[in-house]
Amino acid sequence: MTRDNPQLYSFLQQATVLGETMDRRQFLKWGSFLTVSAAATGCGGGGGGSDNSGPGQRQQIAGKGFGLGVASGDPRPDSVILWTRVDGGDGANLLSVTLQLSDRADFSNLLVNQALTAYPDWDYTIRHKVTGLASATRYYYRFLSGNVSAAGRTKTAPAAGAPLSQLKFAYITCQDWSVNHWGAFDELVQQDLDFVMHVGDYIYETVGAGFQTGNNETRHPPLKLPNGTPRADGAVYATTLADYRYLYKSYRADPRIQALHASFPVISIWDDHEFSDDCWQDRQEYSVADDATPQTARRRGANQAWFEYTPADVSINLSNPSFQNIQIYRSFAFGNLATLVMTDQRLYRSDHIVPESLAGSEIGSRYFVPKTSLQQMEAAKIAAAGGNLLNVSILGDTQRAWWQQQMQGANTAWKLWGNEVSLLRMGVDGTMAVAGLLQQGLSAALAQGFGLNLGPAQQRQLAGALYQDLLAADVSGATPVPSYANTQPLLASLSGGAISAAVFAAAVKPSLDGNLPPSMLLNQYILNADQWDGYNAERKALMAFLKNNNIGNVVGITGDIHAFFAGSVMDDYDAASPTPVMVDLVTAGVSSNSFFSYFKNVVDTVPAFAKAAPLIYQTANGQTVNTFSGTLQQFNPWLKYVDTDAQGYALVTLTPSKLSCAFHKVAKLANGVAPSPATASVQTVEVQAGVPAVNVL
Repeated sequence: MTRDNPQLYSFLQQATVLGETMDRRQFLKWGSFLTVSAAATGCGGGGGGSDNSGPGQRQQIAGKGFGLGVASGDPRPDSVILWTRVDGGDGANLLSVTLQLSDRADFSNLLVNQALTAYPDWDYTIRHKVTGLASATRYYYRFLSGNVSAAGRTKTAPAAGAPLSQLKFAYITCQDWSVNHWGAFDELVQQDLDFVMHVGDYIYETVGAGFQTGNNETRHPPLKLPNGTPRADGAVYATTLADYRYLYKSYRADPRIQALHASFPVISIWDDHEFSDDCWQDRQEYSVADDATPQTARRRGANQAWFEYTPADVSINLSNPSFQNIQIYRSFAFGNLATLVMTDQRLYRSDHIVPESLAGSEIGSRYFVPKTSLQQMEAAKIAAAGGNLLNVSILGDTQRAWWQQQMQGANTAWKLWGNEVSLLRMGVDGTMAVAGLLQQGLSAALAQGFGLNLGPAQQRQLAGALYQDLLAADVSGATPVPSYANTQPLLASLSGGAISAAVFAAAVKPSLDGNLPPSMLLNQYILNADQWDGYNAERKALMAFLKNNNIGNVVGITGDIHAFFAGSVMDDYDAASPTPVMVDLVTAGVSSNSFFSYFKNVVDTVPAFAKAAPLIYQTANGQTVNTFSGTLQQFNPWLKYVDTDAQGYALVTLTPSKLSCAFHKVAKLANGVAPSPATASVQTVEVQAGVPAVNVL
């Protein structure tokens, strides 16, 4: 098999001529554990050769089957990556395995019949690239070692520039083993798809966290990491290569995810949980002190495990001591219809603009961040770097330049961006929100106490007066002190003089004052600064590049936030009249707890935000009513579709004239069993070619 990898074969030839022995370190560096073979073009058996020139003098024996199934990924017009893991390894010996690939489901015409070797160094996983394939063609593959694996099917991409009338794919994210259910996978395997995209959070690095207890399907037993590091809250997080390998093996043991991988090629990127929640580079974010402590060994272990268990056409260099020893950003083309650009938004990103050590917690740093503080600190960091974006970047300088090249060089109708974290602005004007809440309470009190029933226009007037009074309030103390210079005269007018200044002071003002929140809430907030809202300068630079170069039909294919969103990405969200440049379509997680549940927990447990609870939820007849989705749309008019309390997946049908995306929201877990069918509702949104806007059907 080394003859089919020219770089590795050339190196081995040189080593032999020089009389050198290739040790294990050299093998891991140069082999990068991706083997390659070419498919035969005629009938009959193809392939040939073997990859038995492994390190050392270890014995090679037969394996005992393939308990984690098979997978394929990264389809290109002439190649695809095939994956499996061979059972029966003892950690020392090598395992022999044979790969077979055919253009027939019964394998009666073998195009590849290739002997391979599974090494303990790579946890007995196989990643094999088959080249010389025909474009836009279905192939079938299987592995043999002791037993015969399940048969997988895969499909190559259309030839570059080939006319293409339609492309169908699904995209998924955030499949926490320990929360809710995986019923979505049963539905996905029934679809007719060209490929599946996974935009990150394939595994979750923590087990036993508060959000991972008490609400998951019974077929997913509790996980126990072989090593792991305990946190103060009782959770344990993956720390070693063995921990991360254990998580991938546990997740892949579910037959539903095996069926998905066996049915379609998957194009994957990672997000944060493949390493650590809300991570940046090799830093974790579990405590305010974590920013200062590199976790290089942990990051490298996470990199290697992802590499071993993901059928991706990338390489890793274990002899490079850096945590940046792997590059996973890459691009794909599908005929003349679509270019797909997959970015890495964790390995090169800078620290959050407002560090946790400065804010004192994730609140104020990554979540509920005052917009003014974020803007000021971002501007200061840019100025300190002489105008460079490196310290306020998600992509980093090199990847940003590559992204620009891919977008500008794409000669397809559509440009799809595999984008882990949302590009959409999600902010709340706290002052306006509080004014609205005060108006609601006051209008009800006026009707009951004064018989004054305000109509919609009068209620808007009252909210406006309260807003002006809150803007002018003294906020130097813990609680704002407004003068109500606008509210009192308005009420006097609306009541025909009945609510005089004296009556207002005695009967209205005490109630208003009693409902005032802490002064800190009278601010404009960015809800999630771990996504692109927290790196606004770079987002503006990317949008300016697209706009200035007339690059249209760009659509973000996004995950991470555990909710469905669809809307336009603006050139500058803070401009008086922002211009839409592209569209971002965000899918909810397959199983992970919802965006709504996180913010509900904040207003329920953080006293400073308790009076903001009606912006997140209300209670009616003993039932929790989600108001969060409406709040977001109220303050962010570019959000055309929002469902903050959801799990599910997205199906995309792409044609030259439009992109249609069907958001499938799955039903809740019932008595520990995934519902069947899983889908509870479907909402379809469309993007017409040439128009960076979302139509909600």
